[in-house]
Amino acid sequence: MTALAGPVPSFAARLKSDPLVRNSFFLMATTALGAGSGFVFWIVVARLYPPAEVGWASSLLSAVTLLSYFSGLGLSSSLVRYLPTTLSRSAHVSTALTSVAVTGTVLGAGFALVAPLVSPGLSFLSGSFPEVALFALLAMAVSQNLLTDSVFVALRAAKYNMLLNGVLMSVVKIGLPIVFVGAGAIGIFLSSTVASAVAAIASVVVIRQRLRIPVRPRLYPATLRSTLSYSLGNYASSCLNLVPLLVIPLLVLRSLGPEASAAYFVAFQIANFVNAVPFAVGEALFAEGSHEQEDLKHLAKRSALLILSIVVPAVSITAALAKPVLTLFGASYAADARNCLVVLAVSAFAVAFNTWSGFLLKVTRQLPAMNLSNLVYAVVTVGLAALGARHSLVWIAAAWGVGNLASGLVAVAALALRGFRLAPSDKGGSDEDRAHRQRRLRGRRRGA
Repeated sequence: MTALAGPVPSFAARLKSDPLVRNSFFLMATTALGAGSGFVFWIVVARLYPPAEVGWASSLLSAVTLLSYFSGLGLSSSLVRYLPTTLSRSAHVSTALTSVAVTGTVLGAGFALVAPLVSPGLSFLSGSFPEVALFALLAMAVSQNLLTDSVFVALRAAKYNMLLNGVLMSVVKIGLPIVFVGAGAIGIFLSSTVASAVAAIASVVVIRQRLRIPVRPRLYPATLRSTLSYSLGNYASSCLNLVPLLVIPLLVLRSLGPEASAAYFVAFQIANFVNAVPFAVGEALFAEGSHEQEDLKHLAKRSALLILSIVVPAVSITAALAKPVLTLFGASYAADARNCLVVLAVSAFAVAFNTWSGFLLKVTRQLPAMNLSNLVYAVVTVGLAALGARHSLVWIAAAWGVGNLASGLVAVAALALRGFRLAPSDKGGSDEDRAHRQRRLRGRRRGA
C-alpha cells in the first residue's frame, strides 16, 4: 500500500506548487473533457444524421475553426507574452477582444457569402442576410472563445479553461444535436458553434469578475502599436500552420467524396486527443517562459519529459483500440478510417516534436525561424497530401507525420544555432512595462 500511495502525494504537491505542471494539467483536463464530449457528440451526430450530412457539416466546422484562428491576428500569443508582466492588463485584453470581434465578424460574413459559390455542396448556406449575419456572429464567438483561453493560460488560471470549455461547453454541445436534428447539416453546425458562443460569453464574465480585469469594447491604440510587431510575426506563423488544416479536408472531400471526408474527420478528431497533449504542455511552457522565472533549458527539459510520459501510452492505446472505437460511430467508419487513425496516432510523435520545438522558438522570440519552420510544415504536408489524395486516407495521414517531422527538424536546427538564449528583447509593451521587467530581473539577480 505504501509503495502504491507514494506517487500520488508527490504529484499532488507538484500540482499545487509547480505552475508548469498545474497549467498543463488543467489544459489537458480541458482537452480530455472536450475530446470526451466531442466523442459523444459525433457518436450522437453519426447516429442521427446521414454520413453525407456529417461530411458537409464537418467541412463547414473545420472552416469555421480555421476562420477563428485567422481572425486571431496573433493576439493570443501577445496576451500570453505580455499579460504576465504588464501593468495595463485591461488595455491588452480589451484591445485583443475588440480587434478579434471585428475581424471574426468580417471573415465569417465573407465566408458565408462566398462558400456556396465555391462549393455547391454548401448551398444550404443560402446567402440571405439573416443566415449570413448568424454565421458571422457565431464565427466571431468561436474566435473570441479561443482568445479568452489565452488570458487564463497567461495568468496561470487554466482551471477556468477546464470549467468553461471542458465542462460548460461540453454539456451544451452534447444536448443540441437532438434539438437541431431536423435542420440537417446546418443543425450539426449550430450545435457546435452555439456551445462555443455560450463558453465565450461565460469566459468574459469570469475575466471581469474573477480575474478583476475590466474588459471594455474598446481599442487602445498605444497598446496595439506596442504589440503589433510580435502579434503579426506570430500571426504569419499561425496562418502557415493552418494551411494544411484548411486545404486537406477540401482535398479529401473533392478527391474521395463526403463519406470519406466524414471518416477522415472522425479519425482526425480522435487523433487530436493525443496531439492536444504536447500543445497543452507547450502553452504552459510558453506562459512560464513569459513569466521569466526559470532557466529556459531546464524548463524545456521538464516539458519534454512531461510530454513523452503521456504521449507514449496515449499513442499505444489509440492504435490498439482504433477499430473498436471507430465502430462506435458506425461500421462504415471502422472500415474506412481504421488504418488512417493508426497512422495519425503514430504521427503524434512527430507532432509532439514539432509542437515542443515550435513553442521554444516562440518563447525565445525567434519569429523568422518559427515562420520558416511553419512554411516547411505547410509545403511538405500539403504537397504530400495532394500527391496521395487520390489513393487513400492513409496517404493523407502519413503526410501529417512527415510534414511535422520536417518542421520540427528546422525548429531544432534554429535552436541549436543559438542555444536556449532569449532573442534581444522586442519593443513590445509600454515604457513602464519594460522598466518593471528590468526591475524584476535586477531583483532576481541580487537574490541569486
